[in-house]
Amino acid sequence: MAEDDTHNAWDRFETDIKGLAGELRRHYKGAGDEQRKAELNRSLEQLRQAADAVFTSLETATRDPEVRMRTKQAARSFGSAIAETFRDLGDEVDKVVRKAGGDNRKN
Repeated sequence: MAEDDTHNAWDRFETDIKGLAGELRRHYKGAGDEQRKAELNRSLEQLRQAADAVFTSLETATRDPEVRMRTKQAARSFGSAIAETFRDLGDEVDKVVRKAGGDNRKN
């Protein structure tokens, strides 16, 4: 039963992270000014730094090479997910900037 609880907890975490990424994307798209977008970028950077600290702590907490290897893998996976979120947000910013540039030329 404990194994099922653990699996369910990780599934829930995965779902929550995906939901959070979607919400961040939605807020970023809805942010009307550069100041709000900069605040969101700072928040994402703080999240990345906090995650990096957690994984570094896990890696240094054990001398077991298998645990260290898996910790590094998990950190890379998490980093990739965060990086992909940044890329998605960057793409959205580019679209908004291009659209705003096009709208300004029409006036």
